Amino acid sequence: MNDELNLLLSNLNVFYRKLQNYHWNVKGEDFFTVHLKLEEYYNEINSQIDEIAEHILAKGYNVMATMKEYLDNSQISEAKSEKVCSKEIWNNVLKDLEILMENCKKIKEEADKENSYTTSSLMDEYLLNYKKKCWMINQMMSE
Repeated sequence: MNDELNLLLSNLNVFYRKLQNYHWNVKGEDFFTVHLKLEEYYNEINSQIDEIAEHILAKGYNVMATMKEYLDNSQISEAKSEKVCSKEIWNNVLKDLEILMENCKKIKEEADKENSYTTSSLMDEYLLNYKKKCWMINQMMSE
C-alpha cells in the first residue's frame, strides 16, 4: 500500500502546484471568481498533502518528499506558466480530480482487504470531496 499512498501524495503535490499556477495565470471576465475558488482548492489540497504524508509515516512506511520524486511518479502533469482561460482550467481540474479519485479507490480497495480501517475511512472522505467538486464544476460548466 505504500506505493499507492506515495502515488497519491505525488499526484496531490503536482495538483497543488498546478492549481496555484492556474490561480496566478487565470485570465478572463471571471478572473475574480476563479482566482478565489482556485485558492480555496489549493489550500485544501495542501492540508491533504500533510495528512497523507503523516498517514504514510504513521503506518511505518517511507514517504516521498522531493519535487523530483513527485514529478517522476505523478500521473498528473504540470501546467505551463502561461495565461489560461477558466474553461481550460476547469476541464483540466476535472481530469485531475478523476485521477485522484481512481487513486483513492485503489487505495481503499487494498485497505479494505487488509482491514486498514483508518486508510479506508480517509479514502472515503477524499472520494466524497472530489466527487462533490466534480459535480459542482460540471454544474458550473453546463449551459
